[in-house]
Amino acid sequence: MPKASSLLNFPIFGALSVVLGVLLERLELPFWAAFAVAILALPVLLSKLPQAVRYALMVALLLCPLAWWRSHATRVIPDDLEPFLGKTITLTGEYDGRFFGSGGSRVFLRAKPALEMGMYRITGKLERAKWYRNPGVFDLGAWMLARGARYILKAKEVVALPSGVLGATRAWVRTGVRTGLQPREAALMTGVALGDPDELNGIPVSEDGTAWRDVFAQSGLAHIMALSGQQVTIIVLALTFALRGLMIWRYPVLIVVLLAYLAVVGTAPSVTRAVLMGVAVLLAGWLGRGQLEVLPAIGLSAILTLFFQPAWVADLGWLLSYLAVLGMVFFVPPIMDVLRLKSPDENDLNQRFRTVWGLKYLTFSRLRYWMVGIVAATLSAQALTMPLTASSFGQIPLISLVSNLFAELLMLPLVVLSFVAGVLGPLGFIVNFGVQHLAWLLLEGAKFFSSAPVLEWGSISALGMIVFYSCIAAVYATLLGWLRPYQMLIVILAGILVTALPNRSRAEVVYLDVGQGDSSLIRLPVGDILVDGGGTPQSDFDIGERVVVPALRSLGVKSLTVIATHGDADHVEGLNAVLRHFRVSSLIIGHDKPTGEDAVWDELIATAKSRNIPIRAVGRGMRWTLGAAMIEFLHPTPPYNLEDDNYNSVSFSLEYKNRRLLFLGDAPIEVEDTMNPGQLTVLKLAHHGSRFSTGETLLRRTTPQAVVISSGADNTYGHPSQAVLERLKPYQPLAFRTDRDGAITFLLETGTWRTMMNNPQAGQLGQATERP
Repeated sequence: MPKASSLLNFPIFGALSVVLGVLLERLELPFWAAFAVAILALPVLLSKLPQAVRYALMVALLLCPLAWWRSHATRVIPDDLEPFLGKTITLTGEYDGRFFGSGGSRVFLRAKPALEMGMYRITGKLERAKWYRNPGVFDLGAWMLARGARYILKAKEVVALPSGVLGATRAWVRTGVRTGLQPREAALMTGVALGDPDELNGIPVSEDGTAWRDVFAQSGLAHIMALSGQQVTIIVLALTFALRGLMIWRYPVLIVVLLAYLAVVGTAPSVTRAVLMGVAVLLAGWLGRGQLEVLPAIGLSAILTLFFQPAWVADLGWLLSYLAVLGMVFFVPPIMDVLRLKSPDENDLNQRFRTVWGLKYLTFSRLRYWMVGIVAATLSAQALTMPLTASSFGQIPLISLVSNLFAELLMLPLVVLSFVAGVLGPLGFIVNFGVQHLAWLLLEGAKFFSSAPVLEWGSISALGMIVFYSCIAAVYATLLGWLRPYQMLIVILAGILVTALPNRSRAEVVYLDVGQGDSSLIRLPVGDILVDGGGTPQSDFDIGERVVVPALRSLGVKSLTVIATHGDADHVEGLNAVLRHFRVSSLIIGHDKPTGEDAVWDELIATAKSRNIPIRAVGRGMRWTLGAAMIEFLHPTPPYNLEDDNYNSVSFSLEYKNRRLLFLGDAPIEVEDTMNPGQLTVLKLAHHGSRFSTGETLLRRTTPQAVVISSGADNTYGHPSQAVLERLKPYQPLAFRTDRDGAITFLLETGTWRTMMNNPQAGQLGQATERP
């Protein structure tokens, strides 16, 4: 029989085994790969390792094939809703604020106006999650799948029904959290207490359209709006103090409260991890096992969360939650030891503290210990999460430490008071008077800190991750005394040198996936050029803020020149966000419309002028030399067409060494026929593949080796049209489409292609989009 101590080793080994099993399945490796890991249990059992370790490793390895099976089972589960995809369907179920559950199915609900939590009968159209497949852009489909939903239900008719117990409880708590608060502060507390940041993100910070998500990200406080271990820890500590009179029986009460809390707020990855760890610690205390070690609790919660939802292994929230906790577990104790700080409760020169109502007087040693501990915990959590946050958000807030210390002081009373308000329900206004002022202070503080400089960062490569965590490991080894400080510095300097080695000059064109729109990034050794920024006409979705800007940050863009080909919203609407977030050397346009003629164009010009960005007009015959590259403008030319702005599209060829690419905006065939750019390496089809562009004359003159089509999946315009595809067939070009392949990258040095999606049809013309 294994010794009891093996129970402490098992969760750690088991968690690693489960992660490996899930990853093997997600990489589409066969079951025998996971089973081969389990076979390693036999030599482990026969080894000379300590008996407890042998048994723990053996059981842990057996979890690998089980994790593979569980992950596979969640992906092949029968889909009852698939037959109704694209159709109108009526579902009856419960809405939790984001997702609508009906029977065994779960969908992401979009309804206007927004619905309160509760039971409903909803009639709407069932659609797949449409997301923009670019580097660094939020993947809505993966996010939904990790939360058990595959489809979006766009509500058309809504009928409210009597709520069940859970629905009524959620509505009660939500009412309590919000009652008596101003709209902005109520939206903040909905995020802080219930983990729903959508309402606050819908409230503009200022007239320029800045969103609160950007304010919190730039101030280093993005985690405030996600439920995590911070809220759970504060609630447990507050209730432990409040229920101290129950002695040992406070443990089962706290366990019930935590599980009820999880049921009310929902099973998001980070809060599920925190609740499971809390339950494990409380259960150990209740059963008289003493204080449970943190690492086994982390391992146990990882096993349970991944068996519950294997897709969380790639979820950013799940990863950040565990990395932050691991950072604090590993780094805080040695930091405190190096500073020779010990808990006053354990060793404070045998001081005796007087008490009033059970509270110990605050002494300097206790205050110093707590303050240093908070700083150490903040730095430790950020140490392991920094590469992921930098790669995901494209920036590192330099003020992060200070802003987090400020937020920590406010979060303690905010979380406690919001918990009490939620329990009180409609009577929550009793405590929300104080919440209003604290929430206002947190919002204003976030705005203040967001104005501080940020370190712009692109996506981090595998080599970058290895180098960063090697440096972190060296710091940790130094804190433990395994390395001398000078050895740590050598490792860090070596890492800096490796990442600072000059790379081969980047020369590429990235055709971004902006749906039914247009946006291309030209990357040259001397600088970057963005051609158009997409747009979503007749929608409140800001594609510049949500898609183009994150993609540019992920690609490492810091400054650029912007070309606005013409005034159509699906080309220039997204450029406003680009002008706000990046250093733009100039805005290049063709025909400038009179003020008041086009609101979207007026906003673009006004944004450029407000930021002192030079606006330069170009026309046919102008050339622009950029190192080894040369841009020749082929259009527009006077007289301008005042009826159809497509005729005024800025069109140009890009030559780089022995390759030539053509960009046409939405130029129609009549405009194309005036051009003769020569033989083309790549032709970007004008007007998303419309039948009114890409004429026979242009194709005969250019005989393109490859074509790129930027269009939205299931668009209602019939782009690309069958007529255009038929015109292209005789030339047999390689064909890439953003609606199928996501973002498309053409490497100018080598002439090779990369696509965001591993689609076997990449390079083929494919089928035309049917027009309804």
